[in-house]
Amino acid sequence: MRSTFKGLFICLALLILYSCSTTNWKPTSFYAEQHNFVQETVPVRGEQIVVIYTTSWCYWCKEAKRWMKKNKISYVEQSVEDPKIKKKLTEYAKKIGYTGRLDAVPIFAINKKIIVGYNPEQILKEIGRRKTSVRDFTTWETPLKQ
Repeated sequence: MRSTFKGLFICLALLILYSCSTTNWKPTSFYAEQHNFVQETVPVRGEQIVVIYTTSWCYWCKEAKRWMKKNKISYVEQSVEDPKIKKKLTEYAKKIGYTGRLDAVPIFAINKKIIVGYNPEQILKEIGRRKTSVRDFTTWETPLKQ
């Protein structure tokens, strides 16, 4: 009986090794020590992975994560309450030439672009689900026609 389980286990292990060696699977890494960028991989669907920077107390961070789960958007969450992550985000922003503010949450890093604040339409555009242009409005402007 024991030798049957051992043989079955060996066959299963060989099957797993064979299937892994014949696929195009490549491991993904975020914040790998040898690299200085935020995202290295694109999901199979052809969309960008969203890196969302949050805090534990942020209402809009929770809403953004809920919305991304509902819309099946791949994302990785990072907490900017951790000084190391905040420093890496700042370094990444400098590397891609982002000169805007990083003092609000949520912050999204998508395809070498940083979006501050929860803007679903802009997120959809950046991951490739929307083709229309999205205009950002400041606090003194309004999207209504005058």
